[in-house]
This record gives sequence, C-alpha cells and structure tokens, in this order.
Amino acid sequence: MKLIRFVTGFRGDLLALIAGVSLTLAFAPFHIWPLAIFAPAILLYSWLRTSPSRAFYRGWLFGLGFFGTGVYWVFNSIHTFGNASLLLSCVITGGLIVILSLFVGLNGFFLKRRFAKENSVKVMLAFPALWVLFEIVRSKIFTGFPWLLIGYSQVDSPLHGYAPILSVYGVSLMTVLSSGLLVNASLQYVQQKKWNVRFNLLALCLIWIIGAILSSITWTTASGSPIQISLVQGNIAQDIKWSPDNILPTLAKYKELTNSHWDSKIIIWPEAAIPITIQDAASFVQKMSDEAALHNVTLITGIPIKVVDKKGYYNAVIALGKENGVYLKRRLVPFGEYTPLEKWLDGLLGSLDIPMSDFIPGAYGQLPLEANGVKIAVFICYEIAYAEQAINHNNNVGLILTVTNDAWFGRSIAQEQHLQIAQMRAQELGRPLLFVGNTGITAFIQENGHIQSSAPPYTTYVLTDKVQPRSGHTPWQWIALDPILFIVLIMLFLARKITKRQSRKEG
Repeated sequence: MKLIRFVTGFRGDLLALIAGVSLTLAFAPFHIWPLAIFAPAILLYSWLRTSPSRAFYRGWLFGLGFFGTGVYWVFNSIHTFGNASLLLSCVITGGLIVILSLFVGLNGFFLKRRFAKENSVKVMLAFPALWVLFEIVRSKIFTGFPWLLIGYSQVDSPLHGYAPILSVYGVSLMTVLSSGLLVNASLQYVQQKKWNVRFNLLALCLIWIIGAILSSITWTTASGSPIQISLVQGNIAQDIKWSPDNILPTLAKYKELTNSHWDSKIIIWPEAAIPITIQDAASFVQKMSDEAALHNVTLITGIPIKVVDKKGYYNAVIALGKENGVYLKRRLVPFGEYTPLEKWLDGLLGSLDIPMSDFIPGAYGQLPLEANGVKIAVFICYEIAYAEQAINHNNNVGLILTVTNDAWFGRSIAQEQHLQIAQMRAQELGRPLLFVGNTGITAFIQENGHIQSSAPPYTTYVLTDKVQPRSGHTPWQWIALDPILFIVLIMLFLARKITKRQSRKEG
C-alpha cells in the first residue's frame, strides 16, 4: 500500500509526466523497448485510486511528456523551413501536442468512469483494450496521426512476432497487456494472493514466449532471384532544395551519382529528388529514361506533377527506362502538402512559406510500379505510417518502397522514428522494404524488419545491395483490422459485464 500512497496527489501527477517522457526512450533512436511496458504500468498504477477527472489530468500529463519529447520536431518544419514566426510555430506545435495528449487523458477518464473498482478486470481487460482503441481512433480521426503507436517500439523485441497477424495494433495490445499483468501481479502480491501473482507472471511469460515463436515463422516465400538495387541519397539541404538557383546543380548531382551504378537493375532516387514539375523537367526526364533503357535499368524517382487544367500538383513517383509507371501520393500531410479547412485557415496560415504546399491526393486502387519484372508497392513519406493503407492484396507484389524527404524535420529523432515505422510495415507484410531518404536514413530492410544495410545520414551516398523479392500473404494481409477490433471490443464487453456482476453482488 506504500506504493499506492506514493502516487497520490501531486507526486502522482509528476510521476505520470515523467513516465510519459520515459516512454519516448522506448522508440528509435533510443530503442529501450522495455520502457514501453513499464511506463504505461506506472501510469495505470497512478490511475488506480483517483477520480475520473484526476485520471484524465494524469493521462494528459503523461501525453504531454510523451508527445512533447516524441514529436517536438514538427516545430522544425514549421519554423525553420516553413518560415513561420516563433510564436505561430510554438502555437501550432504545442496545439498538436496538447490534442494528442487528450487521447491518453480520455483513456484514463473512461477507465475510471466505466471501471471504477480496483480489480483484475480493470487492469487486465479494460486498460489494454481502451489503450489500443484510442490508438486506432488517433490513427483515423481528422486524417489520423498514427505516429508513436506503442507497438512500434517493439520491432526488436519478441512481441514483433504478432505483427504479421494483428499488425502494429496487435503488438500494441500485447505490450500494454504486459503492463496490465505487471500491475495486477503487484496488486495481488500486496494482497498476499500468491497463486494469483504466479498466474499473472505465467500469463506474461506466455505472451512473450508465443511472440518469440511467432517471430521465427516466415510467412512469405522467396520469388525469383535476388536483385541488385542502388538507393541514391542526394543530401540536398532543405533550405536550398526548392531554390530556382539550385535546380540545375541538383539534377547534375543525381545524374553524376547514378552514372557509376548502371550495373544495378533498379536505381531509386528519393521523394521530390527532381524539385520541379515533370512538365518543366521533361527534357531531363527523357534523357535519364533513355539512358536507363540503354543499360536495361529501371530508374525510379520522386517528382511533382502539375495537374493539367486544374489548380494543384501531385506528389508523384515515376518509373523510367526499362519499365515505365506512375504512382500518385494518396495520403497527404495536413498543413505541409495541403491546408485542411482552407476556406477558414488560409488567412491564418498565409505566413507559412512551404514550397509545393497545394498538392491534391491521388486515387486509391493504383497499381504497383514494376521494375525489372518485380512489382513494387510504393508509399511516399508519411503514407508508410498507415498500416491499413500498406496492405496490398496483390500476391505478386515483391517489394515495398518508401521514398521520403525527412530533411523537413532537421537533425531530429524524426528520421529514426520514420525508419522504425517502416520496419514494422516490413514485418506486417513479410516483404523487404526499400527506404530512400534525401538526407537519410536510407536503408534496406529485410522482411523480418531487420536492417540489412544503411547509409550514414546527412551525407551524399549511394547504397547498393542485393534484395530478395517475396510473394505470398501474411495473415494480416488477409484479415486486416477487423480481428483486432473484435478482440478489443470483446475485452471491453467482458470487462463491463464482469464489473456489473460484481457490483450487483456487492449491492
């Protein structure tokens, strides 16, 4: 009971804030993944004997610590590269952090409101189910912000074995269920219920043992022969990337970096590597396509496409040379690539000077690109964070490609977090993933999520390696989000039913 007293009053509020800060360390680039179990456990413990309003406040503080240290880098894109004032940049970044923190606060409020009693049902069923439900909501509402889902922290732990079956949301569920079991074991220990303590610890061990077993299963099969691929990291500084004076030097740089790698079958440049529209770069694009075709190579690059007879641009990836194709980005970044509620917010955000910020989304159902006979599912930058969008039911897709320009976020932890998200997508889909960044991190990711090779960030570099395309489906590709939603709702239904039955008995 001493521990319960320790988390009362102001001390409990401060502990919740510190626990939120510590959770950031579970993610890249720190990779202290056990903190993803301990930090939520501390928060849950601080919720046990509080009112719903105090639980909301502590959850909100936890969120401030977590998102404040986890997504602070948004400030860089708004202030440093968007040229917004310091005040406006702080307001926008702070507003985002405050809103994201509300999801954790609401988690605590509903947990205390609907499951007031301090019992096993609350910590083992209701807490993990509500946590994952709010992660799903956060990933979808207002276009979604599926960044720092707690499951991403487990790409290197045994729990990643659940990813090909239940996606990152399933990994999140097993992570916070582990937190709940730890808290419940401590409560049972205080009550001197030794058998209950052993049951909780056994259940905890089983979750991790099963995860380790699942992580050893290979769900997809090799398809064809390994292919040599070169990923070109141009390292063009963001403050000059869109400058008219730097366009020709940029094009010359990418051409020069490519010239010594025509022995690769596929060469890939990052997002918007060509910083002018395909219409304006038509001559250069045609020359590169002809040269790639001459070497029997497919060249893939990011480039904007001006929409004919319509205001706006597509953020696109095109394939040139041996094979040709176009992919148009579907999921745009709000306030970066387009302005939501533009009619009302255009005046407020007029001070932002973000180049090419009037993009329009591409259509859903686009076919994969094809290169050297291999079908490639393409995602541009932020798109790879959406687990459901990444599902491709085409059995013939052999590789996944993400092109990005994380230079928007400066020298921050955003690049490593982005790469970690891509690792989870590779684990979910059982396919190698090619991650190509302007300033890094550029990497080859194996189908099990492990980094095969990577280029040093913030340097000009061409990373070449051989990749084995794969075919087949993981269970996640077949079943999608429905099973994890069903599991979460069943857990909440059982928790509520048991709670009502206990209340009737006590009444």
